[in-house]
Amino acid sequence: MAVLTDKQMDKHIKEKNFAKIYLIYGDEQMYVRKYTDKLVTAVAGKTPSDFNFHSFGDSINFDELAASVQIVPFMSEYNCVLVSDAAFDEFNANDNARFADIYKAVPDGTVFIVSLPSIKPKKNTTVLPALKKYADKNGIVCEFNTLTQNELVKFIAKWANANGKIISQVNATHLISLCGRDLNMLKNEIDKISAYAKGEEISCDDIDKLATVTLEAKVFALSDAVLNDNAQKAFNTLDVLFYQQEKTADMLYILTKAYIDAYRIRVADESGITKTEVANKFNYKNRAFVLDNAKKATKRVSTQALRKSLDILLQADTEFKSVAINDRMFFEKLIANLLLTAERGRI
Repeated sequence: MAVLTDKQMDKHIKEKNFAKIYLIYGDEQMYVRKYTDKLVTAVAGKTPSDFNFHSFGDSINFDELAASVQIVPFMSEYNCVLVSDAAFDEFNANDNARFADIYKAVPDGTVFIVSLPSIKPKKNTTVLPALKKYADKNGIVCEFNTLTQNELVKFIAKWANANGKIISQVNATHLISLCGRDLNMLKNEIDKISAYAKGEEISCDDIDKLATVTLEAKVFALSDAVLNDNAQKAFNTLDVLFYQQEKTADMLYILTKAYIDAYRIRVADESGITKTEVANKFNYKNRAFVLDNAKKATKRVSTQALRKSLDILLQADTEFKSVAINDRMFFEKLIANLLLTAERGRI
């Protein structure tokens, strides 16, 4: 039938002309949870009856699911079946086929909802695309992708106002840079900071003191320190990362990704290619702002130095995966090499 946005879904739910099958998923899991709850309430009521509402979690009994789908509504217009956070990655070929047989046999009077508010299948590349294709043709698909920076800022301002506070666009952007782009986390952080901030306006100092900083933000701060020839800050940041027992593999991956972003936008600029073209080519979607951040961080470093840094990171990745090493000594050596390369390639 259709792929609906959040506003279209609001209208669809109000009209109560429900489809037989829904797939609700995506990167913005707060939206996934919100619209799953709204849809279930609209179909089954605020206090659903056990006769007409059947919920399944990660571990599915296919016989019970098949039986629940076929139940005739009792003293209600619809029979509602919700499958939430199914462990699709654990499905084998037989499970894939059985699940498909069930959702393709949904009768009139049943509303079958598949929602992924907490997980994102990675291993099973069959079940979700097949379900999406079927639901797109025979029901409703709601895929909530990452919001833009401006949309996130508006949400933060709204949540701050709800807590009796105000926050500037600059400080909201700073909060995003530290805490990431997950709506659930940002909502929790702004509620926490609002509760402890003394003034009417949430300040940058309030955010720095109270915000929970993501690993990605910490590693990006590390890369910025390296690229700006601030060895003390780089090694202090590394101390914090190891004190907090962050995984070396994750740190290396994020650090490498930051340098790849920087190299991409540098080569694009030198070739006359726009940021939009780079973002589309490499599927940055609403994360194109990272290219601006990377460009700013590397403005004093030569292209040759960036290329050399990527070689160093590639060699480090190979070493990390092939031999037994002391993680702390490995990373200190890596940072020292990157610092030296950045210093020699200073523009």
